[in-house]
Amino acid sequence: MSDLEVSTESGVLRLHIDREPKRNALNGEVLRGMLDALRAPGDARVVLVSSAGDRVFCSGADLVQMAPDATGLEVHEGRGLLREVVLAMRDCPLPVVAQVQGLCLAGGVGLVLGCDIVVAADTAAFGLPEVDLGLWPFMVSALLGRHVSPKRAMEMMLSSRRVPAAEALEMGLISRVVADVQAETAELVAALAAKPPVAVRLGKQAFFAAMDSSLEAGLEAMQAQLSLLNTTEDAAEGVGAFLAKRKPEWKGR
Repeated sequence: MSDLEVSTESGVLRLHIDREPKRNALNGEVLRGMLDALRAPGDARVVLVSSAGDRVFCSGADLVQMAPDATGLEVHEGRGLLREVVLAMRDCPLPVVAQVQGLCLAGGVGLVLGCDIVVAADTAAFGLPEVDLGLWPFMVSALLGRHVSPKRAMEMMLSSRRVPAAEALEMGLISRVVADVQAETAELVAALAAKPPVAVRLGKQAFFAAMDSSLEAGLEAMQAQLSLLNTTEDAAEGVGAFLAKRKPEWKGR
């Protein structure tokens, strides 16, 4: 049985971590599988990241699998897999949604921060316990400061306390807190899968490009993307369907 189940149904590419006895810790098989799927999503319209059980979404890196005989370079490159997955999430033309239940710790927080939308159960909690092991969440910190204020980020990393879902939402760490995380996430990804793929792809790319640029350059880039999108068949179809009061049929071009 694979540690990562990859399947596509109704336009949803599901990446399901199936390591419940290991607290859904991230190992090479899981990260490489995610990387391959994100880089070649096929005809899917949305990506869903989930995990087994209801107690722990992801406990971070699998420390047990850090081979004692591995070279420093091998360990360094292995750690780089999470970085590659996060970058692949950003470059993926599809919305990437995380469905979080239970605890989300260490590298699991980094995985969540790499997603575009995060739906968490009201019983979920998030934490960065690395400092208590004499370590530091270096890679997660590069993402955390892009989502929450520096003061909140530093407090989370220094205290190692577990942040409940409601507070994580207020901080900007996640998108939504719900009582029935499976049902709410399923409804969300189904709605996202029905959106026009060209607009989603160009819009996602433009959003991140604008975040990494000055206001002037960002607005100029947005103007260019708007003009480009207006030349597509889907844009014409969307406007035509609205005027005709009918459901649009997206062509993806």
